[in-house]
Amino acid sequence: MSSCLSNSSYILMEDFSQVGENWIIQFDAPKEAGVMQYCAIIGDIVGSRKLKNRFMVQQEFLAAAELANCEFREYIESAFTVTIGDEFQVLLRKISAAPRVIEFVKHTMSDVEFLFGVGIGGMATEIKTTAIGMDGPAFHFARKALERAKKRKRPSVVFESTIIGIEMLNALQFFIESCEKRQSKRQKEAIYHLRRNLTQDNVAEIMGIRQQSVHDLLANAYWTELEEAREAIAAYLEKIEDDAESRLLTR
Repeated sequence: MSSCLSNSSYILMEDFSQVGENWIIQFDAPKEAGVMQYCAIIGDIVGSRKLKNRFMVQQEFLAAAELANCEFREYIESAFTVTIGDEFQVLLRKISAAPRVIEFVKHTMSDVEFLFGVGIGGMATEIKTTAIGMDGPAFHFARKALERAKKRKRPSVVFESTIIGIEMLNALQFFIESCEKRQSKRQKEAIYHLRRNLTQDNVAEIMGIRQQSVHDLLANAYWTELEEAREAIAAYLEKIEDDAESRLLTR
């Protein structure tokens, strides 16, 4: 199995306030201001030891890691690495890419359930090609976030950092997942098609229903509210990223 990242390898087992329709972001930088900020993600398969086809899932996991390394190579600092048990970890240089990376893993491995810990911070050791054998606040926060996700079960994605307002990300994530949990199969189908940049008319034709029915499915699934919550998370992460970069330039 070849990798899109050179020399990569795998080891098997603030606050948000809403004014009208605009999100206003108040941001305080991490305590490690002036230090390069990274995003570490640690993901864990829920109940992996109880899976009847565990070996096959592990092989799919390795393949998913390979695909993710190719898909997000421009954002990755240290490649996806499958480590202890059924965990993976990856280090991103682009913090705002974290939600897309997580969605990619969840979509690629849709038959299993994941928990994710996302840590934002600096690194204390030399950066390596693969995300193993390194240490620093980013990974400490990611591990802490994962343990919190394991304890509470929801949200399945937890963010940790020294940034004031990080808990608002977790609140938004909790809202997103709570709404998604209540969506019907039909609602999820409509959303899936809409995320492929299709119009509601296109979706109606594919699903064999009227456009108004598609509109109703989306409205009852809180599609607009969920998209605004995702956009708020993305905007926050981009602000963290931009602020960290500006502090590096001025230190």
